[in-house]
Amino acid sequence: MSQRRSRASNEVDLSPLQDAIKECVRFVVCREGSKLPIKRAEIIKHINTNNQTPANQVNVVIVEANKILKRVYGYKLVQVEAKSGIQYIVVLDEPCQDAPLSNAVDPHQRKLLVAALTHIYMTNGPVKEEDMWKFLEEASLLEENDHAGRKILTNTFTRQMYLRYHKIGEGDLAKYVFEWGQRAEEEVPKMFLLNKMAEALEKEPNHWYEQFKIATDQQAPAE
Repeated sequence: MSQRRSRASNEVDLSPLQDAIKECVRFVVCREGSKLPIKRAEIIKHINTNNQTPANQVNVVIVEANKILKRVYGYKLVQVEAKSGIQYIVVLDEPCQDAPLSNAVDPHQRKLLVAALTHIYMTNGPVKEEDMWKFLEEASLLEENDHAGRKILTNTFTRQMYLRYHKIGEGDLAKYVFEWGQRAEEEVPKMFLLNKMAEALEKEPNHWYEQFKIATDQQAPAE
């Protein structure tokens, strides 16, 4: 009896927060299409514009909204590292194993992104930017000195957090490199990329032992 009473006392009455939760879901779904991170401050501002929400209840609103996003839309909010306060990205609750990114970007940009992610993955990145440009040029996905195309990788995909593009080293040794971004880690199955590589080169996926182990570990259910 005491345990039942304890659980009941810990339950939060969500009825006063229902409108705020719905507004939070609506706001996130509308923002999902841009693929840009959403600042926590933006969420708070939106729900307070429509429904005044006590500061100590904001976490509850976001948690409950996340449950609805997963159940109804197949999305989830993932908190990401940011210098300017807490931010979230909206990703698929379950990575698409067959055709990831099919609706994320236009066909040409999708080819660029898949190629870039594959190159980083297969070379155990990070990949120096000059090596990335050379690879994409040899793959006939970018023309030499295609600055607009390069900006898609260094700006668009970086802002969307599919890629990380940053400087390492100092002085004459400094260089810019590409790595997988957090959105790619959440949404793109490495086994999908490895299978595509194996199909193209007529090999078995386990031909690349290290990459195969990484992809297999990613597929393994969490304990």
